[in-house]
Amino acid sequence: MPTVKLTYFNLRARGEPARILLAYAGIDYEDNRLPAPWDDPKPWAALKPTTPYGELPILYWDGEEIAQSLGVARFLAKEFGLVGKTNLEAAQVDEVIYALQDCINAGYYALFEEDKERKKSMTETHERETIPRVLGQIERRLKDRGGEFLVGNQISWADIQTFFFCSELDDKDVLLKTPEVAKLIKKIGDIANISSWMEKRPKTNL
Repeated sequence: MPTVKLTYFNLRARGEPARILLAYAGIDYEDNRLPAPWDDPKPWAALKPTTPYGELPILYWDGEEIAQSLGVARFLAKEFGLVGKTNLEAAQVDEVIYALQDCINAGYYALFEEDKERKKSMTETHERETIPRVLGQIERRLKDRGGEFLVGNQISWADIQTFFFCSELDDKDVLLKTPEVAKLIKKIGDIANISSWMEKRPKTNL
């Protein structure tokens, strides 16, 4: 088994997709959590200059350092056989990942917007338009590809990332309009290793 350490803040956010992938694969690892910068800025201020891009998460895999959240997650997905069996399937996985990431980023932009009126407008657009739209798009992809999984009729990173995305939704009722996606995330959430992680993981606000 590899020696693995994941460094991120004591948040879910951009570190949680890697944690869910590691849980799925049953990998033992050091879950190194720094205080969120707004709780205690000193640990991150000390570590930041030593990181490759001034950002977290960072994965250490048998001594090798891998940075950037999507880079970390893609590496893990490849290690665990979750990126499809062909180059075409790998592209189909990436397609879903990038669509979800655009939506996730829009949510972060709204969350950290400092102007109150603009923040309100961005949040409403995100919740009423952006989230339902991407879920509808993924619902169509899922139906077009057989309805069981998003790529290749087997579990992939695309399914697990969709599960992560939906698990973070404040309003789960939005899934009533995408019943196939709802069934998919239940299927992923019922995987023993993932279910166990979701139960035992530290409780954080974000």
